[in-house]
Amino acid sequence: METLEQTMKRTYKWSLNRITDLCSKDIDDVYNAVSIHEEFSEWLHGEHDDHDVFSLAYIGEGSEYDDKGESGSES
Repeated sequence: METLEQTMKRTYKWSLNRITDLCSKDIDDVYNAVSIHEEFSEWLHGEHDDHDVFSLAYIGEGSEYDDKGESGSES
């Protein structure tokens, strides 16, 4: 399983590659690149050494929080 640090590094590299790719296309794609840059600006500029990261657990069907079957069927 991938660690959070590996996920963050992969996402950081993806954002840089995607921005570079979009900037080599037409003006609409450049606007999309600007949007990605704005979304990831805290990561890209490195103004802060630490970042708050929130990781969410899956709570949908089939998760440990899915009470389907525990209390019988709901009618």
